[in-house]
Amino acid sequence: MRLAFSSKPIFRFTLFALATAIISIASPVRGQQTNPVDRKVTNPMTDTPNVNPLTQDQPVRPRSPSRPDEPAQATDNLKVDAGKQTVSGPEHARVFLYEGNVDARIGTYRLQADKVTVYEATNRVIAEGNVVFDQGEQQRITGTRAEWNYRTKTGFFVDSTGFTNQTQDGTRIYFTADRVERISLDTLVATNVQVTACDEDVPKWSFYAKRATIKTGDRVRVYSPRLRIKDVPIFYLPYASVSIKQRDRASGFLTPTFGGSGEKGFRLSNAYYQTLGRSADVTLRNDVYTSRGIGIGADLRTRANSRSYFNLGFYTVFDRTLGPEEGATHPNQGGSSFYVEGVHYFPNGFIAAADVNITSNLAFRQVFSDSIQQAISPEERSQVFVNKNHGDYSFNLLARTQVTSLPTSRIRIRELPGISIEKRPSLLSFLKKLPVYFSFEGGAEGLSRKESVDDPVAFRNEVGGDPIVSPSLVQRLDFHPRVALPINFAGFSITATAGARATFYSNSLNPTNRAVLSTNLTRGYGEFELDVRPPALAKNFHRGNGVFFFRHVIEPYLIYRKISGINEFDRLIRFDFNDAIANTNEIEFGISNRFFTRRSTENVSSAAVRATRTGEKAPLSSQPYEALTVTVRGKYFFDRFFGGALIPGRRNQFYPINTLSGFSYGGIPRRFSPLNVEARYRPRNDIFVDLRTDLDTRDGGLRAISTTFGITRPLVQAFQSFYYTRAIELVPSLARFADARGNEPGTLRGSQWSPSLFLGDRERGLYGGASFFFDFQERPGQGNTSLISSTVTVGYSWDCCAVTAQNYTFNVGVRQENRVVFSFRLNGIGTFGTEQIGQRSR
Repeated sequence: MRLAFSSKPIFRFTLFALATAIISIASPVRGQQTNPVDRKVTNPMTDTPNVNPLTQDQPVRPRSPSRPDEPAQATDNLKVDAGKQTVSGPEHARVFLYEGNVDARIGTYRLQADKVTVYEATNRVIAEGNVVFDQGEQQRITGTRAEWNYRTKTGFFVDSTGFTNQTQDGTRIYFTADRVERISLDTLVATNVQVTACDEDVPKWSFYAKRATIKTGDRVRVYSPRLRIKDVPIFYLPYASVSIKQRDRASGFLTPTFGGSGEKGFRLSNAYYQTLGRSADVTLRNDVYTSRGIGIGADLRTRANSRSYFNLGFYTVFDRTLGPEEGATHPNQGGSSFYVEGVHYFPNGFIAAADVNITSNLAFRQVFSDSIQQAISPEERSQVFVNKNHGDYSFNLLARTQVTSLPTSRIRIRELPGISIEKRPSLLSFLKKLPVYFSFEGGAEGLSRKESVDDPVAFRNEVGGDPIVSPSLVQRLDFHPRVALPINFAGFSITATAGARATFYSNSLNPTNRAVLSTNLTRGYGEFELDVRPPALAKNFHRGNGVFFFRHVIEPYLIYRKISGINEFDRLIRFDFNDAIANTNEIEFGISNRFFTRRSTENVSSAAVRATRTGEKAPLSSQPYEALTVTVRGKYFFDRFFGGALIPGRRNQFYPINTLSGFSYGGIPRRFSPLNVEARYRPRNDIFVDLRTDLDTRDGGLRAISTTFGITRPLVQAFQSFYYTRAIELVPSLARFADARGNEPGTLRGSQWSPSLFLGDRERGLYGGASFFFDFQERPGQGNTSLISSTVTVGYSWDCCAVTAQNYTFNVGVRQENRVVFSFRLNGIGTFGTEQIGQRSR
């Protein structure tokens, strides 16, 4: 259940803050008291104490389960144990009077009291003084007086307290009432009742109502309740329903949420949840933005078995139906989004998976998405595939689409359909003395590429041709066999690989203007690769007292690679990485430095760290752990122009210059690639540091650097990522290849930083954190600030409730807003607040 407070009205903010302050002040004043149901009264006879709900006493330990020597009684026989027994009346109408620690049992039911009167003729029991009624582990009711029919199991309790069964998350609902009437085997009706999930005398939160219905294992229904915080009334509700199911999947309306969202105005969100059998449900959603319009959506979830699931949903916003009318200063940025996600494992070994995300336009995603990643990401990908593996073979059916939205253009690439067959490497049996492995991959695909631009003239000047608009179905047939021969001698590991590839295209490009022609094209090439791994060099280092410290391992490698035969690279339509392969004649070289420390397990436990530092003997399970890795690698190109694929003065991105680094260096011809350095430090399983950088081999300057850091401890979680790239100034001898800005083509100056920190335990006490996203170069937001988005969270959690406040900011050009979110969680009830109902598009 949820209820929201707008961030704008001061009165509601003050009311919520007051409620929070009351909880914060009241809790430390006195230690938490046990709930009224489990207060102890001396009773040496039984394992479950009598309870006086009107007095406070010391806490009692949780009830222990029934002992094996206490078998359950037959459901039609009432057994009573007491310190004193008196019998009166005729046969079959006797009256039994029991006094002194009375314990009556029938089936799974148990009644305890100071005094019990049993009327045999009417099957009626009257209990007085410290009454405790148990129905197994499902329910407990206490009172000062009770009347109960032990045949129908119905009756009533006066001045009563009690609790319901425990839910899946461990929550129990406690109640205190003037009168509790048991009207059936699983239903209670309480009068003048207090309902809470807090295990204390004065609960932090509770519902007060004239009447409530409690159904064991189902729900507590409270009619016209008033929510109280520490006995202070906060607000009134016409109805509240509290689930006490082990697995709650009941249909009904979700609690509406409210909130303010910048220029979109006040927001009201509603939802209805409908179950569709045991393995499916649907949620219908509605949003009202007072300054923009109306949004509607739906989410369908299904599950076929423990591993297979299928979900789909949509969200649509009808913009400018509310607030200012559509115009130049108030554009219509409405739209729709649709998603499908699922995996299905078929009995015959086939696997089908889908991950589809379709948005009608980028502006809709930027304005109505609450995720900064979705708001700024230029790419949207969708794919569906079917896979079947059999022995060494793999069959795949793929359909995919990718839309890349750039500032002045959009590129859409589709593959529908694509069929491929792959064979994993396996020994050729007819070659008895040589371990030759054979593999291949082949496919038949239907592809298309469409480029949409806002300014065709500027596009031609920048790219040198027209936008590519291919037919809806370009055929691509591909076959790629390979053989590999691994050889090991004298510590050297050498692998020679040779292959050939033939690819047929039903359409091609005109190199002069990039126009798509109906002329087919066949690309063919041969490839050879020689991978040489010399013996690793290793040395152990010890501390001054002779205890092992760490092991340093040096692993060099050298790869020679040659691809030849691609003579019409500029006529190929680029659909994916398979089409971006160029001729090359190169050597890749590198060296890895690995530092191993001794740890007891792969988890790098704290005990193992202490044992290593103190010099204690490691257990037999001790094994080396790779704490630090530093790798330096690069390439030397014999062919600086890659068979004509590299065009100086333009940004070039193809294989093999798109390897080693994620940043382009193909704007000029070069012999050496930039040196790529990767370092990863992980001293324990909850701390890591990564560093990646590109160093230019011409002037030794830094081209790009990226770092990430993370720590995950019980009370501290921190993460940060940072990257920086330079716009490279070319040396005088290469200045003729510079772009319009005088820099190496494809290199841009950029700097972004995303730190986050969270402190505390969300389940207990004070917690909070903050995450930020900075763009120091582009600054797409309004003003001079580099801060693009931020989220600040502060909260406090008690045993039965929690309060959280968050502040979101967005400053991404088309959208600048500041939104405050409040959340008040009641254990066993749900969450009240302005928390978003989460459409997938957000």
